[in-house]
Parts: sequence; C-alpha cells; structure tokens
Amino acid sequence: MSARPLPPNLSPEEYLALEEKSPVRHEYVDGIVYEMPGESKEHNEVAGNIYTALRPVARSRGCWVAFEGVKLWIPQLHRYYYPDVMVLCDPAETQSHIFQRPCFIAEVTSPTTEATDRREKLQAYRSIESLSTYLIVDPEARCVDVFHRASAGWQTLRLETGSVDVPCLGFSLPLEAIFEGL
Repeated sequence: MSARPLPPNLSPEEYLALEEKSPVRHEYVDGIVYEMPGESKEHNEVAGNIYTALRPVARSRGCWVAFEGVKLWIPQLHRYYYPDVMVLCDPAETQSHIFQRPCFIAEVTSPTTEATDRREKLQAYRSIESLSTYLIVDPEARCVDVFHRASAGWQTLRLETGSVDVPCLGFSLPLEAIFEGL
C-alpha cells in the first residue's frame, strides 16, 4: 500500500482498538496498519453515484449497500479493508460495521490507491467465496474494469460505455450513472 505504515505486528484486536479511537481510517494487512489517504471530490462523487444507483435495487431484494466507512474482514488473509462500496445479501451478516461476505465490491481509484486496488485488493477480494463482482472504477479515464466470477474462473472486462452486470442483484449498472456529475 502506498500510505505510510504504523507500528508493525499488531493483532486484529489491537488494530480494532486503534481504529476505534483514530480520527483517520486505516487498513490492516496481516499485522501492518496503513493510514488511508483522503478522497477527492471526484472519488466521493463516483462512490456516491454507485451507492445511489444500487441502494433501491438492493433494498428491494433484502440486501444492503455499504458506502465507505465500514470494514471488510478477510479472515483467511488477516486483512481489514474499507471498500468504497459493498453489497451484502447474506442474512448471517449481523454486525453493524464489520462484514465478511459481500457479493459485490467497487473501489474507486486515485493516484495513491490504484496500484493497491489492482494488485493487492484484487488478489484478496478474489479469495472471498461470496463475491461475484469486483469493480475498479477510474474516474479520470472514465472506465471500469469488471472482474466477474464465472464457472470457468474469474473473467475480466474493461468498459468505457454500456453497463455493468451485478448478478447478485439481477441489475445492470449504467456507466452513465457511475460517472454522472463529472
């Protein structure tokens, strides 16, 4: 990750205690804690657009859309992340701010996060059994890289127009909605 690391070798419990008191967000990668950079107006606009488009569809299907500020715990990798947008449809997800079984994740890139989103998080998110779709959204280039879980493995597609299928919601998310206002 590109942000500066904090004290190494923290346990997940120590990380959660640190995070509870911290005025800034941090992600946790197997004992190492990284401060997250602030978001730009464009980043926030795109993440908000995705949330706004998915929320009514998710609610109608008994799902929930998390928009920044909530954690994703990947226990097999000992990682806590703050995805920009997650869709959660598993009724076993009962915590209020830490989740493990999203079916959809979107990360909006910035110059400081793009490498992490494309390498580290891609690898980590693909290990989540419930995940069917991971988006990497580039507001500057106005394109979306879509990673879909298929029977033959993960399929990748780059879109500059059209829409993104969100299978767990039975919904197609138009790129026009994602980039509205930019």
